[in-house]
Amino acid sequence: MSSSKYNKSATKDVRPFFEAATLEESLEATQIRLYEDQPFTDVTLFTVEAQDQSRLAIVVRPSITEAVLASASIARSKLVLAVTAVNPFLKRTDVVHRMTLKDDVPADIAIGSEVLERLGGGANVTIEVALCLATPLKKEAGKPFMPGHWLSKKTFELRPPKPTEDFDVEPLGDEGWKAMGYPAKTLYHVDYYAGFNEPVDKTRPIAKVRIHEDVHKKLAAENLPAMSRPMMAFLAAEIPCQLLAASLNEWKDAEAPEPRSPLEAFYKRLKRVEPQLTMTELSRWAGQPGMPRIRALLHADQESVRKVVEA
Repeated sequence: MSSSKYNKSATKDVRPFFEAATLEESLEATQIRLYEDQPFTDVTLFTVEAQDQSRLAIVVRPSITEAVLASASIARSKLVLAVTAVNPFLKRTDVVHRMTLKDDVPADIAIGSEVLERLGGGANVTIEVALCLATPLKKEAGKPFMPGHWLSKKTFELRPPKPTEDFDVEPLGDEGWKAMGYPAKTLYHVDYYAGFNEPVDKTRPIAKVRIHEDVHKKLAAENLPAMSRPMMAFLAAEIPCQLLAASLNEWKDAEAPEPRSPLEAFYKRLKRVEPQLTMTELSRWAGQPGMPRIRALLHADQESVRKVVEA
């Protein structure tokens, strides 16, 4: 007796709105421009270097056309175009733009510098352009009916050149810290698992990072954007130090980092500040109490001094 074997090949959102199928791909060709001196592109994933954050001048160009709107089964006056920006680390979302489509579709939509300030600077931001239902409709099979139901969307991801996605970040309150045996007001803790010098596997985080929930809330607060940058720079320097120290025995004798490993990403960060750095020196410095040289390089890479002064 034979049996078929199912293999998952890709993940895709399945929308039950077959009566609005003409709108499903309406934003597929939406483009983005990150810097004023660069052209628009339909690429969806970008790496933003720390030194380039101040140059960001983000503009999205929705691709929805008048012809598509005219052929849709839902009146354009009942549709809204929304652009949101999210910092996944801070768990903070800004609605950048929202307009009903009874008017002309905007050609370009700018993501202002004030939005990026609220989201920590722009190096870790997800921008989503979505076509949504603006007003409630009668419930019918295959049709959206609730305001906010999205019919089409496109997502752009801006990420820093470090493997922040390779570890989980968990806000933790006083009781949680005490349950772990730490003081109630512990700022952060890194629990390293393994794999620092292995190719990235998104199904297997290399560590869990816990941050006190009060600090996490402050970082996400809209009225404290200036505070977020130095604190984020501090954590982006200190957390790698913890990972380097915890994983030292795994890579101290390596002649070079494994390709696509977190160690390779951090090594590249350090070499931006110290171009002549060798793996031998990195191993020796990682073994020094407190790792003063590595900490200095990481804080320089994150421009910690400038971010504190400008806060």
